[in-house]
Amino acid sequence: MNVFDAASTNIAIRDFQPRIISDRELKIILEAARLTQSAKNLQPWYFVVIKNRETLDKLANLMTGDFDKGFLKRSPMAVAIVGDTRSEFWMFDLGRVAQTMTLVAWDMGIGSCIISGPEPPDRENYRTAAGKIVGIPEGTRLQELIVFGYPKQQVKPKRKDRKKTEDIVFTEKFGHRFEGTI
Repeated sequence: MNVFDAASTNIAIRDFQPRIISDRELKIILEAARLTQSAKNLQPWYFVVIKNRETLDKLANLMTGDFDKGFLKRSPMAVAIVGDTRSEFWMFDLGRVAQTMTLVAWDMGIGSCIISGPEPPDRENYRTAAGKIVGIPEGTRLQELIVFGYPKQQVKPKRKDRKKTEDIVFTEKFGHRFEGTI
């Protein structure tokens, strides 16, 4: 699969087989994350691999009433994405690293889903409490969890239904339609 195909077919997977992805596959995902482009090469990220069922359940239990609680409890593993908040670009770079990880996983047949926590206003409290569970240091923030696993059902990659290019891409100034085709 090439990068464009991975980006155009990658979907959130919320139902996994019980087995954990292999160490080899996990190392590939984490190495791709480590090598992700970073603004000013600051690399304001850290990753906490979570395979312990008790820890995953504690993180899920913080999400009282949220949709993500159920599938986090069923997920075989997760990676906490932690940012160094001293970097001006930390949130942007964490988005890039999360995308890299999910695309590399998808290319290997591994599903993923990014969990941001409960809906506001509870999200910030969740991130603080979840950060304490995984022991993040001062000056950092747990921003997301990404669950990874082998999809429970076979997923047939297909192109996603998205907004039309001409509705979101402009030339030189907002509102000047882009005339290119893909």
